Amino acid sequence: MTKVIKDFSDRLLWDEYQGGNTGAYDILFKRYHDPIFNYALKNVPDREIAEELTLDVMLRLWQKKGDLVIETDLRPYLFRSIKNAIYNYYRKKILSTIPIDLLTLQDTPVGGATDDKLKYVELEKIYHQKLNELSPQRQKIFRMSRERNMTYAQIAEETGLSVNTIENYMVITLRILRRELSEHADVTVMLIALASFF
Repeated sequence: MTKVIKDFSDRLLWDEYQGGNTGAYDILFKRYHDPIFNYALKNVPDREIAEELTLDVMLRLWQKKGDLVIETDLRPYLFRSIKNAIYNYYRKKILSTIPIDLLTLQDTPVGGATDDKLKYVELEKIYHQKLNELSPQRQKIFRMSRERNMTYAQIAEETGLSVNTIENYMVITLRILRRELSEHADVTVMLIALASFF
């Protein structure tokens, strides 16, 4: 039975889990833990933080039993979740370095989901504006890494460039974007953490 169920689609496994089969969740966990962890590891300082964020995402998935409807596969949902988790990690880190007397009510995230979404839209606009100012080759490679979640090896294979060249492009691009976005702390977080919220 295990050999059969492990080949089920995400939707069927999720249906099994909602029906009480915790083994189906275990299969989904094994299927997505490493891709999610590897994505987090590319965007946070160390393995322990990447693992903690990954496990938080997978735990939230466990808790979504009965609340989440899966039409095809879980990949888009989980990558959106890890991007949000990374964003929140950096946002908290930035806020923790600001003296409390400099924080005003306007700076405090009390507005709820609507305010957050408006903020994300504005941040994404600035992020894409800066990204579009890069050379076409740098844009292409950066988008392949951040938006298509491709590894450097996969990008190298698709573009015909070496892995070292891809890595150098990414280092230079990140340096340029961080410098350009230095006055927008939250945008820099988005640069590190995600390609697109929406």
